[in-house]
Amino acid sequence: MSDLPEELFRRWVHVREEDEGDVRVYRPSGADIPPARGRRGIEFRPGGELLVYGPGPADRPTASPGRLEDVEIVSVEPDRLKLRWHDPTGG
Repeated sequence: MSDLPEELFRRWVHVREEDEGDVRVYRPSGADIPPARGRRGIEFRPGGELLVYGPGPADRPTASPGRLEDVEIVSVEPDRLKLRWHDPTGG
């Protein structure tokens, strides 16, 4: 994980309106994105930990552990992350 850019290690929110085919687009948590119920998210942590956020009770997101093997990082920029999921239930 040491070769990954520092920008990756934060919480990201899926902005499905910007998806490009099978590539999912994420913006940093707290970014100015259109409101939507049930937005999913992902968080990369140093050391290889991955958390996947989904809708929970009262529309509050809940986190569950994810697997790095299920995700391909297409690109990462300070304000945009593009991923391709190998597991269709991911992010």
